[in-house]
Amino acid sequence: MRRIIAHRGLPQLAPENTLSAFEKMQDYQIEWFETDVSITKDEQVIIIHDDYLDRTTNQSGPLDQATSEIVDIADAGSWFDPSFKGERIPRLEELITFINQSGMNVNIELKAVTGATGNRLADSLVKQLSDAIQLINPAVKVIISSFNPLMLLKMKALQPQLEYAVLFENHTIYEDWPLIVDAIGANYVHLESDGLTQSLVKTVIERGYHLNVWTVNTKDRANELFNWGVEGIFTDNAENFVAKKTVVTSYE
Repeated sequence: MRRIIAHRGLPQLAPENTLSAFEKMQDYQIEWFETDVSITKDEQVIIIHDDYLDRTTNQSGPLDQATSEIVDIADAGSWFDPSFKGERIPRLEELITFINQSGMNVNIELKAVTGATGNRLADSLVKQLSDAIQLINPAVKVIISSFNPLMLLKMKALQPQLEYAVLFENHTIYEDWPLIVDAIGANYVHLESDGLTQSLVKTVIERGYHLNVWTVNTKDRANELFNWGVEGIFTDNAENFVAKKTVVTSYE
């Protein structure tokens, strides 16, 4: 299996993690995409990667101090290109609607929540995502991933039937990594491409885990990883790895 996973949608063609970035995937033969869920101060679950609003919106400050009112007025498109001015940060329910309408399989990353209210917000994020996932078409494949083992454990307690993946950065993967994966009961390991060796790939596969690698933006590196036995790659330019859909026009 050689799985191409569109990382935050198609972020070379539209601002990452927006409905525009997701909708553009439908022009291509993309079967999987990845996105991130986080939560505001007043417990609104939204689709965003960073812990701060600054990089991808015209607002600033940490997400755990932002209210849903701030999120609603945030422009999540102009930073990318003026033509996307007014693009909104999607809410969780909009993501679920897109998944069901498109039928695409999805990897949802649970973002770790920090700060004084981190535990409360993390629990709320897990609970709201669990409730929302029950609305997804059962034919859609769902992987839940996170760098935070505790959030994965809590999510798995609510949704044991789902697939789970533990995310690792190469500088934080230690010899006890299998203990973490097994404690969660995850069947996927998601490793960072930079610095990843064939030896570690072999170890992960021999232990019986499925392996996806992030973030891979060149075909040479992708082919190398696939030849090592990696199942899937997360890429910022999935449009370069898959064919565009053919539009068939019928004439009466």
